[in-house]
Amino acid sequence: MWSINFYRAFYLVFHCAYTIFEYIHTALKYINHKIVDFGHEFLPTTEKNNCIQNQLNKIRTPVHLTVLLGHEEPCYKDLVNLILWCMATRISFISFYDHKGILKKNEQEFQYELDQRNLKEDHVIWHSHSDSTYKNGFIGKKIHVKIITEEDGRNSVVNLTKNLSLTKNRDFSLDNISESLRKQFEFPNPDLGLVCGETFNLYNYPPWQISVTEFLTIKSLRNITFSSFIEQLVRYSKCEQRLGK
Repeated sequence: MWSINFYRAFYLVFHCAYTIFEYIHTALKYINHKIVDFGHEFLPTTEKNNCIQNQLNKIRTPVHLTVLLGHEEPCYKDLVNLILWCMATRISFISFYDHKGILKKNEQEFQYELDQRNLKEDHVIWHSHSDSTYKNGFIGKKIHVKIITEEDGRNSVVNLTKNLSLTKNRDFSLDNISESLRKQFEFPNPDLGLVCGETFNLYNYPPWQISVTEFLTIKSLRNITFSSFIEQLVRYSKCEQRLGK
């Protein structure tokens, strides 16, 4: 009888201690996320931004940045940050490759999140639909955004094959096919690719676009900071591009 009461008391104390620990851990995690989210809502201060601009003047920045989400669930706040940071660092094109198609299915929610954060004088051009528009006489910052899925890569090849088979001059040369695929892609080939995950995996990214792309792996985009983003640009700038040599 004594041993049963002892084990019951021990279990009760252990359960209470674990419950308190779990509550404190959850509270601290929530506070940490709120602090990080608050910091993500804004670009660096003017003084810090000037230092960053001076640093950017000394490094090579990509024209087109592509982000491979891998198995990571899209977090719109972090992806919006990347778009805003690309504008701040003079990157003209950014694409997001989600092989699972989640981001494309929820594109309106993604655009809404960006609209809440984007300045009116900045212009974001979405290329996920054929009705992408430009503002006439626009003089502010501008960036092109595209969402890519695994199906987009497959459909590009299928559609190109069908179109070539219907034309009178059926030029199936490698150069002609490559040029046609580039036109369908709309964007210039990516200079830098950020791959999310512990291991390197392209997840069937359209191979004809990445012949000269420099890929860097990052563990996660979750709560990524502006300084971490700059670190990736510095890493890219230090890479030696041989361009097939």
